[in-house]
Amino acid sequence: MMYSPKIWVILSALLLLYVSHPLAKHTGISHSAAADSGHLLENPDFIKDVQQAIGYVYNQEFERSREILSPWLENEKAQPLAAFWEGLPLWWDILADLETDKHDTEFIRVMESADRASDLVLRRDRRNLDALVIKSLSNGFLARLHANRGSWYKSLTHGRQAINILFNIEQIYPDVPDIQFGLGLYNYFSAHLNEQYRVVRAVSWMIPKGDKKEGLERLKVAAEESAYMIPEASYFLGHIYLNYEKDMDLAEAYLTDLIDKYPQNPFFNRLMLRNYYQQREYNKAIKLNDVLIDRFEDDGHLPTLEELYTMRGMLHYRRIQYTEAEAYFLQVLSYSDQLDLGDKRQHQLLARYQLGRLYMRTGKPDMADAQFRHITQLKVDSPIQDRARRMIRK
Repeated sequence: MMYSPKIWVILSALLLLYVSHPLAKHTGISHSAAADSGHLLENPDFIKDVQQAIGYVYNQEFERSREILSPWLENEKAQPLAAFWEGLPLWWDILADLETDKHDTEFIRVMESADRASDLVLRRDRRNLDALVIKSLSNGFLARLHANRGSWYKSLTHGRQAINILFNIEQIYPDVPDIQFGLGLYNYFSAHLNEQYRVVRAVSWMIPKGDKKEGLERLKVAAEESAYMIPEASYFLGHIYLNYEKDMDLAEAYLTDLIDKYPQNPFFNRLMLRNYYQQREYNKAIKLNDVLIDRFEDDGHLPTLEELYTMRGMLHYRRIQYTEAEAYFLQVLSYSDQLDLGDKRQHQLLARYQLGRLYMRTGKPDMADAQFRHITQLKVDSPIQDRARRMIRK
């Protein structure tokens, strides 16, 4: 979701084919030595404050984050950052429930505003580090949103701009840790695609070969030293070790660290819960599920509870505790009228499908059939619907 493996493979392939090589000039920036400092990202006091502020953002404490940054945002030079910061709460609203696009328009507006604010600064100073980084970040976030929505051309357009800016920043300010995040992803996935996909190897002369080891090392630098990207780099290290390197111990270490640092962020908690379930670590999944229900039940955030209760029902189902499983699946279905897309949501479909299977196991074929038929009559594009059709034929 922040980022399914499939999405990043597709986006990486597009970027590798259409992004210019690192030495290309795309922003009109002079590649001479950097101008006199005065940039926020070269100020140790700012870096300390923004690292703390970004931590509060990732822990869903947006007001505290803004309070820390307020003195810096009053500076006229910080207008790109101020515009960008406005979009971060919206980003987490989107990630909290990727099935709805109700926050997309406002998020796009804010990130485009940050991009324009950066351009205004760059017209006066084409080597302004702060404006270049915010321009790259805002385009990177837009690329990721459009990738999650399947808008590949828009994603490619923003992603290409983001990475080309990073290439140029690297030539002027090679020691800035924040650029290591994007360049690390570029290095890793270019190597991954060259290794795994025949179609990429066929046109390998067009794209850089990349280096997985270098990509991971760059990401680790970003996860330890960057101003803006410490949590994001840590997430992607966990994501890569989980889905590509298949190193479950390292993946779990990074994801556990994120949960410990940002306990109020449901996204990382839900991700770890899914990881435990997929790896058949059911005891760990049950323990974490208990903790998360206690933590988030009072918040009343239905998309989070919808997933937690669906998972809880599936865990009871695997333990042949059908009465408890049924109660949780029915609780999930009771939320449908209060959620965007209603019973067409993926966890609604999954809970209903599992409920049908449960009824078959407990000798209630008519009740099972009713659940499966409900799924097949919905206008959705989901593999769960195909599975429900097969269950009816049984």
